[in-house]
Amino acid sequence: MQPSRHDQLLLLPLLLLLGVFIATSSAAAPVSRTITVDHQGGGDFTLVQSAVNSVPDGNRDWIKIHVNAGSYEEKVTIPSQKQFIVLEGDGSWNTEITFAGHAHASIDELLNHGYSDVGGSATFDSSTFIVLADNFVARSISFRNTYNKYDKSKPVQAVAALIGGDRSAFYDCAFYGFQDTLCDLKGRHYFHHCYVRGGVDFIFGYGQSIYDNCTLESNMPPPPSPQQPGWVTAHARVTDADPGGLVFKGGSLLGSGQQYLGRAWNQFATVVFYQVSMTNIVVPQGWQPWNSPNV
Repeated sequence: MQPSRHDQLLLLPLLLLLGVFIATSSAAAPVSRTITVDHQGGGDFTLVQSAVNSVPDGNRDWIKIHVNAGSYEEKVTIPSQKQFIVLEGDGSWNTEITFAGHAHASIDELLNHGYSDVGGSATFDSSTFIVLADNFVARSISFRNTYNKYDKSKPVQAVAALIGGDRSAFYDCAFYGFQDTLCDLKGRHYFHHCYVRGGVDFIFGYGQSIYDNCTLESNMPPPPSPQQPGWVTAHARVTDADPGGLVFKGGSLLGSGQQYLGRAWNQFATVVFYQVSMTNIVVPQGWQPWNSPNV
């Protein structure tokens, strides 16, 4: 089916961003140096955060942090002053950053895991991976929050990745969680051939982003579970003048349980699914208001 004139006008501003992201990621190719992380001690650092910390504040040259295959159990933050980082793994099935943070975690619980700089117990603080810097690229790596992995009957906000900088691009990356998997917080972001797994609001935020040929998989418990349908998206555009919006172009929506395509976090939420292959997990109604009591 051909898109309507209205759809074309709606998609055009966001699709134009595609060129910006491609240019940004292409600029990442001539890196000035590479830092290697290996959890077995075969690199420059054993922790991803240590490698990030070694990047100078105010950096203006592309620096690659290559993370060798393995599971790295740590919370990682790329602060706003550390721009132009390329974070690269050995494949999203081989390299992962994982943690079990959640919005109800106590300060003592985080301190017991060795984290001296904790900001509280809010949803954002639960994130396994946070990038606040502009000009960031990630390739072939996964980000996982395991908190709701075994008990989905009473889900808690547990973010796998929070993207809060401008001009970020993700290629062949994976994001695993259940409630609030991927916080597309703010800024212009491009996701190509990525995988996002979740059950409740698993892509949410104020972002202005394109998901290009990505796979979205629901892990909502299937019938006869008493759990109600979840929501794939929860976009938070506040006013009609705000530039935010999520465009899903190509790719697929599949998995278990049932899902609404989204619910409006704020009045002007904007989400477009364009030529996305969808299975019968999608509730025929499609969308729901924010104050629905499903979960």
